[in-house]
Amino acid sequence: MTETLTREAATGSDRVTDYVRRARSIAPLIRQEAAAIERERTITEPVADALVELGLHRMLEPVELGGGGLLPSEGMRVYEELAKADGSTGWAMMASTWGTAGVIGHLAPEVVDALLSKDEPFIVAGQLLPRYPGVQVEGGYIIDGNYSFASGSDHATWIGAGFYVADEQGNPILGANGQPQARIALLPKDQVEFKNNWDVWGLAGTGSHDYTVSKKFVPAEYTTQTFGGTPTRSDTLYKLGNEFVGGICHAPIVLGIAARALELVAKITDGKVRPTYSVPVGEADIFRVDFARKEADLQAARLFCYDVIESAEAAVDAGQPVTPEQIARASQMLSWVHEVTADIVMFAHRWGGSQSIGRTSTLGRFVRDMNVATQHLLVDPKMFVDAAAVLLPIYAAEA
Repeated sequence: MTETLTREAATGSDRVTDYVRRARSIAPLIRQEAAAIERERTITEPVADALVELGLHRMLEPVELGGGGLLPSEGMRVYEELAKADGSTGWAMMASTWGTAGVIGHLAPEVVDALLSKDEPFIVAGQLLPRYPGVQVEGGYIIDGNYSFASGSDHATWIGAGFYVADEQGNPILGANGQPQARIALLPKDQVEFKNNWDVWGLAGTGSHDYTVSKKFVPAEYTTQTFGGTPTRSDTLYKLGNEFVGGICHAPIVLGIAARALELVAKITDGKVRPTYSVPVGEADIFRVDFARKEADLQAARLFCYDVIESAEAAVDAGQPVTPEQIARASQMLSWVHEVTADIVMFAHRWGGSQSIGRTSTLGRFVRDMNVATQHLLVDPKMFVDAAAVLLPIYAAEA
């Protein structure tokens, strides 16, 4: 698997090769800290400092703003590498960097300049889907509500809070299309009360705490539309639109977890003896047949994932709009990749035997992380239903 990733990165642009190498350069540190990350329920300071020092937090941001300028598909390859080292680190980085880059492309340039000129790095975390009413007042909105799943919040500096525009009674103020207006509010972290309650058995170090925003005023210029809207920048990420890019960043996390699980089980079974086997487990046909199948599943999942993203990137860069089929494919891909990788990890768990069930087991940690990753709203099987509604008529038209 490592050779495949190396070959792919080398055929891409120099910039993605560079960022993948950066991620790999701190993989030993991340793996060394992984048990502490899980135990302490946060990315440890040595890892957090290294991520900032290597500029990984800014890899998706436009070059002219001092970022790495990676395409979404390129940044996703970096997430894979981080998730292979530790699922929590990959997840937290995915959530904060994806969200930060996203809002930068929808804020006014002068607001972005102000945010990026501060002494501390601009890193966003938080629950961005609309959950509570934001009362519209002169110059902005009053945000008041209890939020959850602020992945990456321990090292964020700004917090996002999804809301829908409402009047003083909390009733939605409909937009020109007759629908509620979903927006994201950005608040300095010190205006938010965190509950420090992310205490779970998988992806334990992501810092996905609940938090409360208590009647805080947010200027209108520090809010963005959740869906649609006109970006203030023309980079590929923003051409793709929020409906397309919203969840795709989750795919590389589980791809990385599955790849690492295969690496671990290959090592565990190498020379491992079981009483009823005439050869070491790693040499047994019953194991090798399944290993080859699962490894093929992983390669197929990766190819499908990046084909969906890269084809959409090429289309928008050629001046074409994102189509309903492309959005459907993104949802289909996301749910399917999670199903495939979950199956791969459970295969590794079964063959890992006693080395998968120990509380401090490395493979056991990846098994736990995968089982939590599959619980995310954006990978619910309902996504298959929504995708099929778009794809079925396409097939029927060809009959």
